Amino acid sequence: MVYRTTERGEAVRAATQARILRAAGKLFARKGYEATTMQDIVSDAGTSIGNAYFYFRNKEALLRALVEESSIRMFDAAERGARHLPSGPERVAAIIAINTTTFLTSRRDMLRILTTDSRQAVIQVIGDIAIERWVPVLSDAFPEHDTSELPAIAASIWGANRSIVERIGQGTLEMPTRDAVMFMVRWTLGALGVGRARIDRIVPSAWRLAARHARQEVVESW
Repeated sequence: MVYRTTERGEAVRAATQARILRAAGKLFARKGYEATTMQDIVSDAGTSIGNAYFYFRNKEALLRALVEESSIRMFDAAERGARHLPSGPERVAAIIAINTTTFLTSRRDMLRILTTDSRQAVIQVIGDIAIERWVPVLSDAFPEHDTSELPAIAASIWGANRSIVERIGQGTLEMPTRDAVMFMVRWTLGALGVGRARIDRIVPSAWRLAARHARQEVVESW
C-alpha cells in the first residue's frame, strides 16, 4: 500500500512538473521571457506558486529545464529517425537534417524563445548537450579521426547549425528550410572530408528523410 501511494505521488509530481514546463514554453514563446511572470505560468498550468518553486528555484531555472528537456528530446528523435542507416556520413547527415528541419518547423516556438530572449547560460546548456551527443555519433561514423578532435568537430557542427537556424528565426537570413538543411549537410560532410560524389548522393536522401520525419511528427502544443 505504501508503495502504491508513493508511485501515485510520483506520477502526480511528474504530471505537475510537465504542465508547468508546457505552460512556460507556450508563454515564453508568445509573450517573451521577460514579460512572462511565474504567476502567469502557474495560472496557465493550473497549479500554485508554491508548487512551481518546489520544482524550479526561479524563472531562469525553469527556462533552463525547458530548453534542456527539449534539446534531449529532439536529439533522441533524430537518432531514432536515423538509426536504420549505417554508421557513417549517411547517419551524420540524417541527424543534422532532422534536427535542423525540426527546429525550423515543429519546434519553431523553441527557436522563437531562444532568439528573442537569448541567455548565455541557456545557450550553453544546448551546446553542452549537442556536443555530448555528437561525439559518440562522430566516433562511430568517422573512426579514422583523432578522438581528441571530436569535441571540437562536434562544437563546430553545433555552432554553424545554431548560427544559421538563429538567423533564419530572426529573419536576418532568408533561406527556405530545404536549402538550409541541404547546405548544413553538405557543409558538415565536406568539412569531415567526405568526397563530393558521395555528398551529392547523401544530401537529397537526408533531406527526404527529414521532410518525412517532419510530416509524421505530431506538432506539440505548449
